[in-house]
Amino acid sequence: MTKQNAGNGHPTDRLLAVAGQFTKTGLRGSEMGVAAAQTIGYRTAMMTAALSNPIDFANPEFIRMGSEKVEAAVEAFHAVATGIGEFGQAWVTMLTKQTQAAAATIGGLATCKNPIEIVDVQQRLLTEAVDAGIHANLRLIEATAALAAASMNPAYRKVRANARRLAREQA
Repeated sequence: MTKQNAGNGHPTDRLLAVAGQFTKTGLRGSEMGVAAAQTIGYRTAMMTAALSNPIDFANPEFIRMGSEKVEAAVEAFHAVATGIGEFGQAWVTMLTKQTQAAAATIGGLATCKNPIEIVDVQQRLLTEAVDAGIHANLRLIEATAALAAASMNPAYRKVRANARRLAREQA
């Protein structure tokens, strides 16, 4: 969920979008596992072949194995650091909305003069509090989904690219 979409739309649509994002992230995790297994297989075969000819250990692929992990880790760290800020804002918003709802309920009840006013205040504030709470919690869920995807995407791209590249080279 992008920041510009966060907070917009019907709660059901937002929840479905988040479910879709979590599903996509899960599928990417599975794809990454398959691609990693393929890459490990290709690289293990390359290392085994290099045992018979030590000059083959100068293959740039062996250097790439380490540098790409560092690159992906730095990129993921940056994405997570950015996402943590959004997650933190969503968390604070959720807590603030709940506190505001409780304060409004107490304040509204304090001005009531009869039982009918109490019921009216409770119904009005409960509706507002539930609506605010739903949107604040959805924002938190959206931020969580975005954080999960952002943390995985750098490794996903590297692993998938490696598997495709090594498959072409081995063909």
